Amino acid sequence: MADEKLPIKLFSKREDQDERRTEGGGSGDLPNWVLPNEELIAKAGAFRQALTKTAQVIATRPPEREFIPAVVRVAFKSDALAKGHRAEIGRLFNRRNEYNFIGLSEDLELLLRVDSAEHLAFINQNLEQATAFPVGISAIEEIEAFSPEVELPADAETALKIKLVNYQDRQLNNVVERVFEQDLAELGIEVVRKTKYSSGLTVFKIRHVRPDALEQLQEFEALYSITPMPNYSVGLDGSGEEPSVPVKEPIPGQTYPTIGMLDSGIAPIAHLRPWLEARRFTVYDEEDTHRGHGTFVAGVALYGDELERQPWVNTGAAYLLDATVFPNPQVPIDEDELIENIQNAVRRHSDVKIWNLSLGSRTECHALEFSDFGKALDALQEQYDVLICKSAGNCDNFKYRQPKRRIPNSADSIRSLVVGSIAHAQRPHDLARVGYPSPFSRTGFGPNNLVKPDLTHYGGNGGLLPDGTVTQTGVSSFSITGGVVQQIGTSFSTPRVTALLAGLNHRLAEDFDPLLLKALLIHSAKYPADLDLEPADRLKEMGYGRPGSLDEIIYNTPHEITLILRDTIVRSSFIEIFDFPFPDELVNEDGQYYGEVILTLVAGAKLDGTQGAEYCQSNIKVAFGTYDTLSDRDMTKPGILNPNKREGGLNVLLASNYAQRFQRHLDNPFTPERQLRSYQGKFHPVKKYAVNLGEMTESKRRNGLTAPKRWFLKLEGLFAQAAEIAADQDGEELSQDFALIITIRDPRRQHDVYSSVTRSLVDNNFQHSNVRLRNEVQINLRNSLGDSETTT
Repeated sequence: MADEKLPIKLFSKREDQDERRTEGGGSGDLPNWVLPNEELIAKAGAFRQALTKTAQVIATRPPEREFIPAVVRVAFKSDALAKGHRAEIGRLFNRRNEYNFIGLSEDLELLLRVDSAEHLAFINQNLEQATAFPVGISAIEEIEAFSPEVELPADAETALKIKLVNYQDRQLNNVVERVFEQDLAELGIEVVRKTKYSSGLTVFKIRHVRPDALEQLQEFEALYSITPMPNYSVGLDGSGEEPSVPVKEPIPGQTYPTIGMLDSGIAPIAHLRPWLEARRFTVYDEEDTHRGHGTFVAGVALYGDELERQPWVNTGAAYLLDATVFPNPQVPIDEDELIENIQNAVRRHSDVKIWNLSLGSRTECHALEFSDFGKALDALQEQYDVLICKSAGNCDNFKYRQPKRRIPNSADSIRSLVVGSIAHAQRPHDLARVGYPSPFSRTGFGPNNLVKPDLTHYGGNGGLLPDGTVTQTGVSSFSITGGVVQQIGTSFSTPRVTALLAGLNHRLAEDFDPLLLKALLIHSAKYPADLDLEPADRLKEMGYGRPGSLDEIIYNTPHEITLILRDTIVRSSFIEIFDFPFPDELVNEDGQYYGEVILTLVAGAKLDGTQGAEYCQSNIKVAFGTYDTLSDRDMTKPGILNPNKREGGLNVLLASNYAQRFQRHLDNPFTPERQLRSYQGKFHPVKKYAVNLGEMTESKRRNGLTAPKRWFLKLEGLFAQAAEIAADQDGEELSQDFALIITIRDPRRQHDVYSSVTRSLVDNNFQHSNVRLRNEVQINLRNSLGDSETTT
């Protein structure tokens, strides 16, 4: 029985039992930070004075530009982040059926659109009645006219990146862009490139602007920012060649997945030529490219296991679509050009669903604000229903004995799977132990404490000789001449995850589902058994760990079961399953439930690039645990929408339930999987919990796990105020797709958990099925490990 392969299962909620309606809450009590009336009146007077500059701006606009709104910056207390408090702030500024907040700056300040003198008079009238707006006025710290960000490079040759204010009105934005382009023409400024990064985010690139013209440009009414245009590059520092491995050939009649390689091009060497698709994307002449980086990345994706003689991925082979989006790596490429190349490559090959993007930037991501590049990648993946594996970026600070830099711009993409690097080997002067973060692999967190990188894989090691000379212990792949060489970098850990992702998608006989694929890889990830990093450091540097092999992802042993719930939560409703099938057999000698529970949730987040740190505008809260009974409720009473509720519940996912020693590093069999992070109050689309019920405090185990208990699962969707108001105005029904995966395991390996939970699914009328897999066909394709591969 121990060797039996049991497929993971899909199950569905029961629509007549598990769908519930959100009930109203809150109280009418004022927050304790609300000011007394005298202070309210004084503060409102100061705000009116601050708005005089905005009044002057509106009054001095020429008639042909009166349609361009003014923008005001509204800084508010951190205590007023709650949706209800922001609604009170909105009462001061929003006329009937309007919502005039057009964004949130990186400093958590609201940007307010003021359309006209009449609109400003409405605001001033409200401020004159200060005592009628106690919460709104008390919540505001400062009001002032918005000033665009202007950062000019020292080098006059550097291109400038210009963004305009997004007024959250497509027609108005389009007209403002036309007026801006007319101004540029009149000033003799040529637009080198105009690129739509995402909906509502258009970037203009200009060069060689006269100082007087640049000064006039900064006076444009809708200017948001002028900054240097970022650029990106890829590079190789190769070491000596080694003997090669046998060439793999496609088997006639077999099908293979396709991976899109967004890189510098792939050389048609003997090992790769049979797997290169006939179609190719490039915008560069051959003399302007160098295929070294792309060839190495492609070699790792296709031959990574054979070259290292390790079954790290073990997914077989894949066809490669060469999308040359970088020119010669020695020549940095501007951000807007690179984004346009990536967009065109994906758009023209929309049938390719898995893409690899190994690139770097020296610019660290912001602690709060998400990068334009990250937003562009998110928009592209949503529009074309694709999934991008993105490298976490390299850092050379170890050469100077300095701390690592944080992940760069573009690696903060929410929808991408971002991959860091761990060491596969350690030579005498290497800095990292095997399985530990590579010295060059950048660290998280991303903006708003987002877990980035998501995952990690083997990408090499590095160190310093006593004289300060840098040493490298690289992973192996191919040079453009076909020889085997070694390199280090997150560029080369990433294609291992891409290959695993492509193999998994091909093995599942289901429709392409990026949420599910992402969730499955993160759910399978774990850390090395001997890793002694603190939990926060593990997450920052390694994300959720290294993903498992293909078989580990899709199969269970009899002592465990993995269930997948793939569904949608609609606004004003939630999912609550009162009889979740936890195995009755998992009760210890003290009469308490025991076991390991791993739960991963990946949500299809609603994103809004104008909302700063609140870029992610939706959230799903998840709870899983025990309760005693259900009590009936009187649905004739106002506000009561659901007929019953749980009594005596315990959410086993909360870190506070577990003994303190388990919330730090502990050398224990469960340590490689343990995740006790709190996501309370965080709008993070990826959440992972891994708990051992035996690690709870004694009182929690006694009160919450003593059998008999019933088990529940609850998922509740939340949306930010900006998303709700925009949806109300557009008549949109807000919803969130999600993939939830839960594994329940008997660490003692005594009970047939798989059969027990399957019976319970049947007994409680859950629709369920094994994940559909393509039929396996053994083929005689030998690799350098001496094993035959299984492909389909």
